[in-house]
Amino acid sequence: MVEKRKARAVVGLIWLAASLTLPPLLTALGQGPLLLAVVLVATASAIRSGGVLLDRLVLALLLLCGEVLLLGLLMSVWPWGLSVPISCSVLLLVAGAWWWCAGGLPRLPLRFRWSDVTVLGTAGLVFWRLMIPVAGLSPAAQLDYNGEAPDAYVHFAIFDAIQRIPGYLFLHTEQARQYVMTPTESSYPQGSHFLLAWVHLVLRGGRLEPDALVSYTWLFHAILVVAALLCALTVWGARWVGGPRLRGWRAGAVCGLVGGLLLASPLVVLVVQGFYSELVGLLFVVLGTALLIRSAMPTAERAAVLVAGAVATAYCYNLFLIFFGFVLIAHVVLQRHRIRRALRWWLPVVAVGLGLAALPTFIAVTTSLDVGSQSMESGAGASTQSLVFQLALTVVVLAALVRPALRGFAVARAGFLLTAGSGAALALYGAYQHATLHHLAYYFQKSATGATFAMLVLLGAVGWGLRATVTLPALRFGGARAGRLVTAGLALAAGLGALLVGLNAAWGVNVYAKPPSSDSSLGKLPLMAWSQGRITATRPSPGAFVTSHPAVLSANGTIIMLDTPRGWSNRRNTILANTLAHRQGSVVGMNNDLGSVNMGTFVPHGAAYQRSLDALVLAVRSEGRQPVEVYVGDRKLAVLLAHDLPPLVKGAEVTVAFLPSASSGT
Repeated sequence: MVEKRKARAVVGLIWLAASLTLPPLLTALGQGPLLLAVVLVATASAIRSGGVLLDRLVLALLLLCGEVLLLGLLMSVWPWGLSVPISCSVLLLVAGAWWWCAGGLPRLPLRFRWSDVTVLGTAGLVFWRLMIPVAGLSPAAQLDYNGEAPDAYVHFAIFDAIQRIPGYLFLHTEQARQYVMTPTESSYPQGSHFLLAWVHLVLRGGRLEPDALVSYTWLFHAILVVAALLCALTVWGARWVGGPRLRGWRAGAVCGLVGGLLLASPLVVLVVQGFYSELVGLLFVVLGTALLIRSAMPTAERAAVLVAGAVATAYCYNLFLIFFGFVLIAHVVLQRHRIRRALRWWLPVVAVGLGLAALPTFIAVTTSLDVGSQSMESGAGASTQSLVFQLALTVVVLAALVRPALRGFAVARAGFLLTAGSGAALALYGAYQHATLHHLAYYFQKSATGATFAMLVLLGAVGWGLRATVTLPALRFGGARAGRLVTAGLALAAGLGALLVGLNAAWGVNVYAKPPSSDSSLGKLPLMAWSQGRITATRPSPGAFVTSHPAVLSANGTIIMLDTPRGWSNRRNTILANTLAHRQGSVVGMNNDLGSVNMGTFVPHGAAYQRSLDALVLAVRSEGRQPVEVYVGDRKLAVLLAHDLPPLVKGAEVTVAFLPSASSGT
């Protein structure tokens, strides 16, 4: 006992000194990636749950994300902003306090499972395929892949503003209105942007990126990492839910099945359409579902995971709180006896944590968010094919969970409560939308995607139905190594089988892709279409004039780009230009009118010119006395607008300039 106390005292002093000195030192040396790894590994070594290294690191990832999001509330108001050394020191001190109060010493389980290869392989394969079309391209050229959807511009504006203000926008609404289109500053979940902004600053040693387009491209690449991580953690989540029963060939088969379905999924559509927050939100749906359905951890760590999961889900994509709510109810009901023994501290800790988790949503609902109209927003809806796939997946999961052999098994009961509850909630939501809109719309599809990922995690229960008494045939050569090869072969076969299923079963909105060069079935997969460069932005390419004339971004007022013949693409390029100039908020008034300005690279005739001019006048007038600079892609049109526009917007400060294309040289 004395030896242990001495060891704890020595390690504690070393930990304290390292927590206070390592972050400033590594930041000064420009070793941001190493500092990020140190914080993650330190958090993993402080907890006790997770018997293998990968499990421990995944648990630490969720806890760390929750900590950073909560610490963000403090960073938004203290005088040091998003200080990398101070925030990392705080995180290391929290990890040290955790293992000290737990009465142990920090340690990591240096153990592995062969199914770790499937988890990590899924991440590597997906990221490789996602990076193929953009690797080696300049930031300007990558706009063909990441500049299609104005949603991506909105996400970058939030990400950019958080670093520059700095802090959560809902705590700095007046300052934020310059950077984002109101009411985004108070109504939209900002957790995913805050996490990525903090990581960006850590990697850059706390320095802001001076080139907005480079920063925009970094955010895009970070989302590709998130997409690959989401696929890997979904495979891991299915294995975690399977628990100790899911070993050997059964673990390989289940991991391969889930990995195959993910490779065949239209997940890349979320990247193309700029649904960045949804991707990050799905990540926490997966982690929350897995870790609370099978909460094999001490009570204190279970409470920490619960709070971290609630905070991460609410801050990143609060639409998915409905699924976390069912997971929370199932967890509390089935763990009530353990919770009761620790109720004195568990109840206030969880109550405060859930209260902080609800804070951004509460601010949104009480200031600018109309939940009723938002839930009925039109947009890309659910296809019959995707609904059939989601329903079939739910039926398979339910069949696996209600087997008589699992009666009384806590994980099976929790999974059943989640599946039945989320299914009922989706059915009611769908019925309401169908009764009012006569179709299933935008947010139903997003909710259904969240439910699908929860069901993919629960596919780990399918492995329980595989007979444990079935063993692989004895091999007369190779011994244990040959057995592991056969296990890997079964996992691969399961993954290929799931790919074949996925070829004809999509569970997301469709996206346009150019036809493949051959009749290969694999070429029809969205991930393959993306990696072959067949999913790109609609022509004309976004931002071509903006990126070839960087001086545009130093304009003194609101920028209007008329560099294409179509109103929708002029609107897109205008939002992009103002976003990269850190003033997206200035286009909120003209946003609708710009879509009707169908001129830019030639002079329209007669009534077509007058309609476009009238829409342009309304757009300029919406800016009041704010200076407006109009950049036109045709010299004759620029001269004509310089003559016709100013008299129609008296009192406004407007200038018109010709902007030659990069290829014309004139």
